[in-house]
Amino acid sequence: MKLSNCLAWIAVAAGIAIFFWPAPAGVEPVVMRTAGIVVLTIGLFATAIIPEFLSALIFFFLCVIVAVAPTNVVFSGFFSGAVWLVLGGLIIGIGIEVSGFGARIAGTLERVFGQSYFRVIAGTVLLMLLLAFLMPSAVGRVTIMLPVVLALADRLGFEAESNGRAGLILAVGMGTLVSPFSVLPANVPNVVLSGAAEAVHGIQFSYTDWLFLHFPVLGLLGLITLPVAIFFIFPDKITDRPQMEVPPPKPWTVDEKKLMGLLVITLGLWATDNLHGVSLAWISLGAGIVCALPVIGVLPAGQIMPKMNFGPIIFLAAVVGMGTVVTQTGLGEALAQFLIAKVDLSAESGLQKFASVVGLGWVLQLVTTLPGQPAIMTAVSEPIATATGWSLTAVLMTQVSAWALLIFPYQAPPLVVARAISGLPISKFMKLMIPFALFGALVSVPLQYYWWKLLGYLPG
Repeated sequence: MKLSNCLAWIAVAAGIAIFFWPAPAGVEPVVMRTAGIVVLTIGLFATAIIPEFLSALIFFFLCVIVAVAPTNVVFSGFFSGAVWLVLGGLIIGIGIEVSGFGARIAGTLERVFGQSYFRVIAGTVLLMLLLAFLMPSAVGRVTIMLPVVLALADRLGFEAESNGRAGLILAVGMGTLVSPFSVLPANVPNVVLSGAAEAVHGIQFSYTDWLFLHFPVLGLLGLITLPVAIFFIFPDKITDRPQMEVPPPKPWTVDEKKLMGLLVITLGLWATDNLHGVSLAWISLGAGIVCALPVIGVLPAGQIMPKMNFGPIIFLAAVVGMGTVVTQTGLGEALAQFLIAKVDLSAESGLQKFASVVGLGWVLQLVTTLPGQPAIMTAVSEPIATATGWSLTAVLMTQVSAWALLIFPYQAPPLVVARAISGLPISKFMKLMIPFALFGALVSVPLQYYWWKLLGYLPG
């Protein structure tokens, strides 16, 4: 039996056992039932022994049948802007492919970065970081760039199962997360933490302070080490092609011009959402609708359904819904309080305390996923600050170091979307994510701690 099958059966058995286990004193029975369902679901998500959409449907079914939460909470993922942002982005992605615009941009990237495999990986990671300063949605960045990078993989000769194709996909997926965590509006967890800190504790984070605290380590180290990790874990090379006279670029077609204009308007609206107040999700959905409209669109509406895979939409809705269920039922706070009681936060070593707080966030995000973790960690930050003797602001900011230690794709919606568009197996995501998280725990976390001490942000 494969290891993934064994792990899945262990998770299912553990979930069933937790579900029927009597609730400890002070814990509501619904918390144990929710924990059982979540453990079972995470086991199915992480091992992917059955299609992700089927695991998602099992989660929905069990939550509704057992009535761990109201249906509007269980299915809250479908009301989430992330789902509609992805739906609109997938339609735009089809338009990028069908119109030929993706191939044109891929040709430009090939001329700039295509001299070597490492250079194209590093260039893609750099491009995803630069886009993080312009486009405030990681899911949006993935949905726009991944079709282009897949076209680039085709131009470079990286076939479906090749390491080179997997490396480029992961450069987009991980590249839009790791370093951009250091840019305040660039990822959903950043925004959730900022909003929760202000709502619960009255603490506001400035763009500059956030960047100064996180970018020198998390941002720059990720920019340097992620391409190296991809290069060595997924080794490949660009096949030497015979020297041929490069034909002049073809004139832009009408559809390419339409799509270019649509993307410029969409990116402009995304970048100025603070001014007009329209959600990123509805901008994305509107752009997708325009993309498929007769005459002004770039693809016949009839091409959308055959090319669209709705399985990832259901999966994403379940991931978001699971975080909401965990929060609403009290499981997240109960787990956080349990972890706080089990971890020594009063150790003499500052690095040990820092690693312990990061570890708390890391364990919690396995259950809540990234969109839900900041809200729960923020709610329980005061006892952590009291135990460590640190300022509440420092404890809140420590969460960010945990986010880069992802080991499963289901934890981050942008990686769910990257898998949805590319079809890359979960095993290949984890082949990079696990060793990269281990490196982060051993290198990035200590560097972050000493950087903050140098700034005087943590007590000596």
